[in-house]
Amino acid sequence: MHQMVFQRVCAWSGMVCVTLFFAAFGFMHFIPPITPGRSAEQIAHHYQEHTNSIRFGALLMLFSSMFYAAFTAVVSAQMRRIAGIHPAAIYTQLAAGAFACLTFLVPGLIFEVAAFRPDRDPSQTLLLNDMGWIFMVMPWMPFLTQNWTFAYAILSDNQDRPVFPRWLAYCNVWAIIIFSPSVALPFFKHGVFAWSGLFVVWIPAFAFIAQFGVNTAMLLRAIDREEAEVRSTGPERELVPA
Repeated sequence: MHQMVFQRVCAWSGMVCVTLFFAAFGFMHFIPPITPGRSAEQIAHHYQEHTNSIRFGALLMLFSSMFYAAFTAVVSAQMRRIAGIHPAAIYTQLAAGAFACLTFLVPGLIFEVAAFRPDRDPSQTLLLNDMGWIFMVMPWMPFLTQNWTFAYAILSDNQDRPVFPRWLAYCNVWAIIIFSPSVALPFFKHGVFAWSGLFVVWIPAFAFIAQFGVNTAMLLRAIDREEAEVRSTGPERELVPA
């Protein structure tokens, strides 16, 4: 049953991803986030004061992206078990998840560049900091494609024992709606719609963690059921692409 072990590792990778991602914020002293209303000198001072911590935290953010890739893969693997689901839905979820990895990877690289030369002109550090935060918080669009495709697959499952419970589809739809206020962040440097604000960072962060938790739990349950089905039907079958 080595396939099942690998799938479980991929499922747990989701929680590893979110743990590394938010640990990165702690190491970089981004809790609470640096507000976009700070001056270039204040931003530069933050990077100068916490240079090595930011470098290490950015590395954690980079590592989180590879675990999200594994998590995305196992979601597609379990979507294959839904009777009648078209391969296009599976590949859409997979492609969107691969693209979503960049929202972990690219900001980590930008923060790494910003901390590489903390003595540079403050205006340059300000630019890199702006890029890091906007690249990290604003691009929720690949998650929209991924979550809604996953939700579509769940709601299309008409089997007597569906692979996933229907309520999981609604959880994934609501999560992406909660992320959507980030489209307003280019227009605000203060308040609830700034990248440090309640509707753009804090509420979405808790929704993000909760979504990972319930998706991981339901994936592990689906893998357990798949393993039981394999055991009941005889020797382990080779898994072939849909």
